[in-house]
Amino acid sequence: MIFLKIVKRGKNLVFCTKITVNHFFKFFTLLNPQFSASAMPNRFFFFSNLSANSSDSSKWRSICFKALLALWFVFNAITSAQAFVRPEVDKSLQAAQEAMRTGQFENAISLAQQALSMPGITPDERPVIQRTLAVAAIQGKNFTLAISTLEALLQELPEGTPSAQKLPLIESLLGASQQAQDLARLASWGRSYLKLEGGNPSVRPVVIQTLSVLNRHEEVIQEVKEKIRLDEAAKVKTPENDYRIMAFSQRQLKDDAGYNSTLKSLLQNYPRKGYWSEAISRLGRQANFSGRFDLDLYRLLETTGNMQDTVEYVDMANLALKAGLPAEAARIVELAFEAGTMGKGSDAANHQKLRLQIQQRLAEDEKALPAIEKSAKDANTLASLANVYASKQKWNQSNDFYNKALAMGGLRREAETRLHAGLVLSKMGQKAEAVKMWDSVQGEATAVELAQLWKIWQANN
Repeated sequence: MIFLKIVKRGKNLVFCTKITVNHFFKFFTLLNPQFSASAMPNRFFFFSNLSANSSDSSKWRSICFKALLALWFVFNAITSAQAFVRPEVDKSLQAAQEAMRTGQFENAISLAQQALSMPGITPDERPVIQRTLAVAAIQGKNFTLAISTLEALLQELPEGTPSAQKLPLIESLLGASQQAQDLARLASWGRSYLKLEGGNPSVRPVVIQTLSVLNRHEEVIQEVKEKIRLDEAAKVKTPENDYRIMAFSQRQLKDDAGYNSTLKSLLQNYPRKGYWSEAISRLGRQANFSGRFDLDLYRLLETTGNMQDTVEYVDMANLALKAGLPAEAARIVELAFEAGTMGKGSDAANHQKLRLQIQQRLAEDEKALPAIEKSAKDANTLASLANVYASKQKWNQSNDFYNKALAMGGLRREAETRLHAGLVLSKMGQKAEAVKMWDSVQGEATAVELAQLWKIWQANN
């Protein structure tokens, strides 16, 4: 039964929930349909919440509002381009603008399309007409037409066009793609926007979530890692949800090493009980995990507040007793009795029996301890004495014996000794020395992993 509960809990825990397509299909409302080339349109995009687990609706609002501004500025380019537009084309464009001003968007679309189909349209006239058509299509909620028009406009830009001229058009395209529920385009143009170093900080999180919905997990990981890099450069804390999305993608790709690394990042930045439970459980399920460290896993569970039920307390007490540490077993059992976790129900008699057994062993060890301490001459015996004093929470005595054992050398399990010595130093408040000790743990993979987890815990406590 040893460690069964930990493994069961770990298998049942899934903390990274998939983002569903429905999160992206919340439509916005246009509060004012009026638009003119002479005044800023009083028109805003609003979205309902994407999901119960996400506050990213504000990101959508930011993108779509900026997309609207982008359309406004490119629409204003019509005015500056009038000198290059022939009168017959200008007449159609003016009619289209007037139709938009009065809310006749279908008519505006038709007029712009007629202008575009006129014979002999010049390279100067074509982008002006396309911009007019894109604005009309957006206002008329013909997002498919808006997308095709904006894409044509972008593709026909002269080679070497500055990014500053492309980015507003791409932002408009992102808004239209989202409205058309075209997630593939949203992801593709979003990544193009990022490659051009667009300045809207809301784009990358939306791209990441869109890629996750599309199950393009390799790209999700790439984008999250880049976001983390940029956050670090800007000295900004990466949001918890970004790590969670990356962890989900790594899980989908069966990238255990990547997943464990992301889980450690979550522990470092957002040290929640659930993340600790997951990390400890995963360590216990690793193929190279050594059963000698079952008690150490329970110590981490207890320290992080993850001891959940009677079975875990009984297992931990039995493991401590088996390791020759009845003082630790007694402490755990008494905690469980005080909390009402043990001593009740059908197993109450067994709990009392275990309690008496522990007290008997503890009394025997107390009598034998002075003689053992007096005769201790080798490093392994000194390390065992250090463990005993640590179980009694007599940190100074324990630390002295660990130091003697490590200085003497020849330890059978030096990695384990260094792991425990680091924990004692931490309990004594010598955090820097504890880190040095844990960093010196090597040769035993499980001990190394446990040392790293204790470092993370100490850094947050």
